[in-house]
Amino acid sequence: MKILGVDTSTPIGSVGLIDGEHFIAEHTLNIVKAHSSRLMPAIDQILTWAGLTVHDLDACAVGVGPGSFTGVRIGVGTIKPLCYAIKKPILGVSTLEAIAYNLRYTDGLICPILDARKNEVYGAIFRGGKDFARESADLCVPIESLLDRIAATAIFVGDGLQRYAPAVRERFGEDVTFADATFNVPRGTSIARLGYARLLTGQSDDYFSLTPNYVRRGVT
Repeated sequence: MKILGVDTSTPIGSVGLIDGEHFIAEHTLNIVKAHSSRLMPAIDQILTWAGLTVHDLDACAVGVGPGSFTGVRIGVGTIKPLCYAIKKPILGVSTLEAIAYNLRYTDGLICPILDARKNEVYGAIFRGGKDFARESADLCVPIESLLDRIAATAIFVGDGLQRYAPAVRERFGEDVTFADATFNVPRGTSIARLGYARLLTGQSDDYFSLTPNYVRRGVT
């Protein structure tokens, strides 16, 4: 199955393409430029590299957040009409889960952190290893509240660490483990793989009811 994966929830936009378990291509950019102007060209480029058209896709997966409100809207707002037009399944994927998925083979807890501003973070807890699994819902809380939920050794990942690494060190000590910054990216191929896993279990989302997951209450 050829699955297109897209995430624009953070400043790093990424588009990936897989065919089942096989990697085909990925286009990831961390540049100061609006996702709205680069997303469709990136999708076109990925398909061109693969010698495909959108009609060759079996499904599309999209990062639904949490993250930048504008960024999430761009990704979801682009992929929903695309899937509707080609009549292929759409699958919403948590941006935090996609970041944690980069470290899925790590034994122990994985805690992705994004800066939500207003002295809060977007975060969640996952368990890596043979059976990658979610341990908490996606949250928007003060960093202290997120760290209070972690009772065991964890590896921390995500660009929120640029601001909150000192708070994590203060809580867990200087030996706390931070993932290399290359793992901070919600990669398009990770989005595609997580979408593919849902599709294999018969899941998909509705074109019209799929909405961004802003997490923070009061944001619509």
